[in-house]
Amino acid sequence: MKRKLAWAISRVFDPVIEIPILLAGSVYYALSNGLRWRFLVMLLVVDALLPALYMVYGLMKGKIRDWDITRREERMGLYFFTIFAHLFGVVAAYAVGKTDLFEILLVFWTMAVVFAVVTLFWKISVHAGTNAAVVAFFNHYYGWDRFWWLVLVLIVVLWSRVEIKKHTWAQVLVGATLALVWVSLGLQWFG
Repeated sequence: MKRKLAWAISRVFDPVIEIPILLAGSVYYALSNGLRWRFLVMLLVVDALLPALYMVYGLMKGKIRDWDITRREERMGLYFFTIFAHLFGVVAAYAVGKTDLFEILLVFWTMAVVFAVVTLFWKISVHAGTNAAVVAFFNHYYGWDRFWWLVLVLIVVLWSRVEIKKHTWAQVLVGATLALVWVSLGLQWFG
């Protein structure tokens, strides 16, 4: 029963779901400052849909063995493809003069680069990192008084990843801490 619950939590709070939520949250913030919907569609295609299609392609061709990309070596192609695709979104935001969105996307992009570099040498939890980024983002823009409960969600996700033996406690704690600190400081730095 415990293991089934952990699998369910791991699927519901999956980076494949949450990364588009982070992007949509970033775009919503930018929309309130005059961003056009066409840009939103382009950003979601480039930053969410293309990496998702790349992952599905990797799964179909056997380059990725499982949805969680359990093997560290199998993550590299997807990570670097995603970094390249996301960089396009960052540059596009800058090119159209959406400074607020550019800065938010740049923080997320640099975090992705850091996770990819760490993954070259060690397996780090992207579930933990993405959920910690959600905590940092929503609490930065909307306040700890409204979104404090996301910390509880993060703890449950960390437990689930260890429970289903996809990560060790070190991998989830380092992933969560790195993302929480990186996104919090990055968003504060940009103001």
